[in-house]
Amino acid sequence: MEYIIRSASELDANGINKVSEHLGYSQLSSTESTTKLQELLHSTQDQVFVAEWQGQIIGWLHLFYARRLASDNFFEIGGLVVSPESRGHGVGRALVQYAQAKNLGKFRVRCDEKRLDAHKFYESIGFNVKKVQCVFQG
Repeated sequence: MEYIIRSASELDANGINKVSEHLGYSQLSSTESTTKLQELLHSTQDQVFVAEWQGQIIGWLHLFYARRLASDNFFEIGGLVVSPESRGHGVGRALVQYAQAKNLGKFRVRCDEKRLDAHKFYESIGFNVKKVQCVFQG
């Protein structure tokens, strides 16, 4: 499978939305997905990369720069999804490596404790568990 990794464009919104369904994200309307992508593409803190194969989006990665007052700043992977039929071909690894090549610094990612497959994936590409935490929402 030969795919390309590149920065996302506004034209990728529907493809990104379709791939996102595979992780149980709620399906957005075409307008909503385009608006969300536009916001990220126009942000100085966010980046979105896509994997494309034969004109179709097969994966995406959202990266943002997290500034901290009392600790080191870092890049955080806000989302990484690869379509089920494209898994096992190095797409996720290629997306992460592309993001790392474009951004020097520390990288982090948060995973739901139940997503053991994601834990194994990140460990296989060199990420280590730093801490376990609770997320509170108000």
